Amino acid sequence: MIQARTAPEPDIVNLDELEQQAKQRLDQASYDFVAGGAGSELTLRANREAFQKIAIMPRVFAGIEQVDTSANLLGQRLSMPIYVTPMANHGIVHSSAEVGSALGAKKAGTLFVAPTSSTKTIEEVAIAAKDSPRWFQLYFNKDPDVNRRLLHRAEKAGYSAIVLTVDLPVLGIRDRNVRNSLRLPGEPNQPNAPSERYIVATRNLQSLMSGMKTDLSWDDYELTRKNTSLPVLIKGILSRDDAEEAARRKVPAIIVSNHGGRQLDTGFGAIEALRPIVDQVKGRTKVLFDSGIRRGTDVFKALALGALAVGVGRPVLWGLTLYGADGVAAVLEHLKTELVNVMHLAGTTRLNDISSEYIRNS
Repeated sequence: MIQARTAPEPDIVNLDELEQQAKQRLDQASYDFVAGGAGSELTLRANREAFQKIAIMPRVFAGIEQVDTSANLLGQRLSMPIYVTPMANHGIVHSSAEVGSALGAKKAGTLFVAPTSSTKTIEEVAIAAKDSPRWFQLYFNKDPDVNRRLLHRAEKAGYSAIVLTVDLPVLGIRDRNVRNSLRLPGEPNQPNAPSERYIVATRNLQSLMSGMKTDLSWDDYELTRKNTSLPVLIKGILSRDDAEEAARRKVPAIIVSNHGGRQLDTGFGAIEALRPIVDQVKGRTKVLFDSGIRRGTDVFKALALGALAVGVGRPVLWGLTLYGADGVAAVLEHLKTELVNVMHLAGTTRLNDISSEYIRNS
């Protein structure tokens, strides 16, 4: 009798090795779509190099028995200050796509941010993430009716916040995708935009972005807020001036991010913008962070610099590639385990204990 094959258990030593394992599973174009950045990928590398310039100061005789990583994020209780940041087209690495990623986040007890450019619909992801925290990321379309319908669908499906991504008025030039003549897998349709369910479009990424509003302004943020009862966050802020304007407009939270190095090349590591922005807004708006998180030490450093929570991107897709939803959960739990270890060694019991006193610039 042929025995049914069981799925392998996720086995993670570190997330860099996990990427190399996923690379062996994927074709070159699919791997490059996830791993690549804009231009010469200087910003992509800067994200990691900037973390390496920050050192953690250990404390001893702290008398710690247990560490508490639970977090409250805009009224959502999470098991860790780590969430899945929005990323396009999860279906390029696994057939379960965003449904698998949402299930993985649910298993780990944390938040999933569903992308506009998704392989699955808003509603399918919501069903997978039922009874767990979920936000919806919006790319602002030049057709106001498209935005209104997407916001209405997100509300109806039970999402609790909107994440307006503002650092992509045009698509960054990504050499790897150009070189590979990338085509997205499966149906040449995008389930979430701009029609009620599908858009008839080519598989070319540039064509899929053709509906984006290129002259995005603060008026568009206010229009988004007007068209939904949900809190509207802003993702993609690096400038103190932009952060100040967000605070002045009472934006509930901003996400410091350079889109994982996928937009503007020759930029700086996103973590370098975090402390200046936190100091600028002085608590008038909450500050989250993503771009370059690979270790629990990175999470600790971002929290020490003032982030309330951090978003994780590419490693989630490597876990999804290899193990589906279980791999996503394993990536998040791995980061949580590393964070617990760092907190023990640094002498902190709770997230609120983590401050700039525990880090140094090397």
